[in-house]
Amino acid sequence: MRLPGLWVLRWNYLAAHGGGLVSSVGIPKVDYEKNQSALHFNCIALHFVSMNSIDIPGLVAALLESGTDRWNIEAKSARGDLPNTLDETLSAFANMPEGGTILLGVSETPQGIEVTGVNNPAACAQGLAGKARERVVPPVQLGAVEWESIDGATVVACVVPPQPSDRRPFRVGKHGPAFIRVGEGDYRLSEQEELYLVSQRAQPVFDGQPIEGASVEKDLVPELLEQYLESQRRESPRLRNMGRDELLVRTSVVDHETTLPTLAAVYAMGVHPQQFLPQTTVKAHAEPMPNSDTSLRLADRAEFSGPVPDLLDAALDWVNKHLMHGVAFSGGRGFDMSEIPEVAVREIVANALVHRDLSPASFGSYPMLVKQPTRLIVKNPGGLWGLSERELGRTSPRARNAVLYKMCSSITSASGARVIEGHATGIPEVRRALREAFLPEPFFKDEVIEFTAIVTSSSVLPTTDIEWLNTLPAVESLSVAQKHALVSMRNGEDVSNSDYRSRFPMDSVEARDELQELVRFGLAHVTGSGRGTKYVLGRQLNEQRGIVSRAETAAHARPKDREAVRAALQELREPSRRSAIAQAAGLTENQTYRALQQLIQEGEVTSEKDPADKRAFLYALVDFK
Repeated sequence: MRLPGLWVLRWNYLAAHGGGLVSSVGIPKVDYEKNQSALHFNCIALHFVSMNSIDIPGLVAALLESGTDRWNIEAKSARGDLPNTLDETLSAFANMPEGGTILLGVSETPQGIEVTGVNNPAACAQGLAGKARERVVPPVQLGAVEWESIDGATVVACVVPPQPSDRRPFRVGKHGPAFIRVGEGDYRLSEQEELYLVSQRAQPVFDGQPIEGASVEKDLVPELLEQYLESQRRESPRLRNMGRDELLVRTSVVDHETTLPTLAAVYAMGVHPQQFLPQTTVKAHAEPMPNSDTSLRLADRAEFSGPVPDLLDAALDWVNKHLMHGVAFSGGRGFDMSEIPEVAVREIVANALVHRDLSPASFGSYPMLVKQPTRLIVKNPGGLWGLSERELGRTSPRARNAVLYKMCSSITSASGARVIEGHATGIPEVRRALREAFLPEPFFKDEVIEFTAIVTSSSVLPTTDIEWLNTLPAVESLSVAQKHALVSMRNGEDVSNSDYRSRFPMDSVEARDELQELVRFGLAHVTGSGRGTKYVLGRQLNEQRGIVSRAETAAHARPKDREAVRAALQELREPSRRSAIAQAAGLTENQTYRALQQLIQEGEVTSEKDPADKRAFLYALVDFK
């Protein structure tokens, strides 16, 4: 609530059983006297401020633009009493590594997000504190709880900060269910899935467990084992003159009590680890271009087995088969170029194999590769351990599977390269390779029960577009996604929050922040509101440089793009928006726009205003009109 003369009261709310609730609530001075007996607080600071710590208008605007909740923002109607589902959301955010934000007084309807407001914000704040303390076990420590008027309706915002991992899982009731956030809602964990949270409490040691029925002589690959042992001898003089049996124990190849091979040894160096560890199989599938032969869907499914080096080589070969390759030109010279840089693919796949969860919770879960027309998705069981998404590649390495990590840093695949390069060089190398290829940063998502990495491929920008970008102010501070969006706007496209996120994976708040930054720099301006919000090229840029003409845009359309758009329109069989055509064609909206303009010029396609949204156009083949 941004009001002159607002007193912000910060207190420690002492919870039952020694639990603590740290919160920050904006309360007008008149309400302070009325509510102090009910709050039971110890006042630690009282000061005059003019701003909230939560950007409530920005969060609401992001939801209005996207039209739905996000994984880290939950909108709930609280016109009367607090909703019962609030308990589940508090549990879910408390169990998530990044926490989340709850907005009360904002409803999700079939038509989208609606600001409905709350009747008594102070009572909502008290109710939130009570639920966090009494309904969730152990009690959840809340962050800031504030409210503000949005178009005459009061919205309450509550931050659930990251909670201590050794207190998870947070349950609804003492013996009740635990929840996490999946997609845009709360997901109830099974008993097996709760083990993922339990394994976060301390350094996992599952990779050191002995494998019943396995033996060093029969089940480990001698060449890989010798690579690892020789590496260990080089690192430690004390190991050089040690007998083989003791060396195997000291290097965690075998368990010191049972002398059976460890899980790490079997997985990293086994002849066929899947005999003992079926969950180490890697599965892959490609989502084909539209109009492909249906039989290709089965042919594009694959499974890989073997030790980690073999899994890595097989996975990379499969991904490479599904990547587009071409020739790019720079400085008058041509060079081979892959849709996604090979080094980025290798590092992300290797990380998924080595840093996956190996606890009993992962039984039945597999690493997964998915190749979509414009992105590569890599999933592995379990979330991050010991660091957050924002720390990836920016801090010292923290290995979930310390023994496995050590082994994979010593052994090589058939290509001769080590499976893992140590010292946290992998993710920085991925970012560098993508940046040099003019591709957006990788997207990482820790969902507790699985971790997802997404690498997006985009069409190579023509030299004329890059030269134009270099004339813009603040271009060096813009992300690759922002630059691609500006080129799309220059080509006559409007860009929505959902358009931006579909091309460049990120949450709706981050997308809005990046698009709004273009507005602040004068590079774009906003049209429409709510779900109809669009970003178009800044007026000054239109006047100074002009939007690319339709004829020029059409000239850039590739023949294969026109064929893909023509096939997509035949498949859709009804007038469709550009976004639907792009999805069906497996193209970016920029590529689709160029192809459509050329097909319109050639008389094959017609366009008309969408009756449901006069800002949008519907396209159809002339034959289907």
